[in-house]
Amino acid sequence: MPKQIDVDRLFETTVTVFAERGYQACTTQEIARRSGVNEATLFRRYGGKAALLNRALTHALARSSFARLTVTNDVFADLVALAGAYADSVEQYGAAILSLLTDVPRHPELRDAMEALMPNMRNAAQVIKAHQDQGRIAPGDPMNMVLTLIAPLMASGLWDRAGYAMTACAGDPNAAVTTFLNGHRGKDITEEGHA
Repeated sequence: MPKQIDVDRLFETTVTVFAERGYQACTTQEIARRSGVNEATLFRRYGGKAALLNRALTHALARSSFARLTVTNDVFADLVALAGAYADSVEQYGAAILSLLTDVPRHPELRDAMEALMPNMRNAAQVIKAHQDQGRIAPGDPMNMVLTLIAPLMASGLWDRAGYAMTACAGDPNAAVTTFLNGHRGKDITEEGHA
């Protein structure tokens, strides 16, 4: 009987090794060693490093809080939840996502792995769209609105990773949402963010 593979452990290890080393230095041999799986089994099951990374990132990001956003009647609370879920996901998987964004231009085989990011972004865009439909957020492309909302958090995270804290509130989801709503408030929303 073949040995059972702990897929959660394998995928978590794959994401960790990729985050630590980037695509070029990330090897299936190292992933196999750390996860306790035979390297030949990885190739048989996943076909190669790029395919394994795609599966591992898809698995990890589907379990992040950014993938489980919901919509209520409180736009401020929903956007704080969105920004907070983004921040939590970056805390957990940011190094891997940064490695992916950095390595894709040099390694076209990783383009499929980029798709692992898109379900979460589309889910966040649906939150924006739901509030646009209710007049709580100004009209505009929902995906661009998501990027506008999380951009300060993204920039703050990059500076933090480099060892330079920009401002005390740059990574604060409440501050990001307040700034976002000041520029994108719908006609049917009060200053406090309630309809």
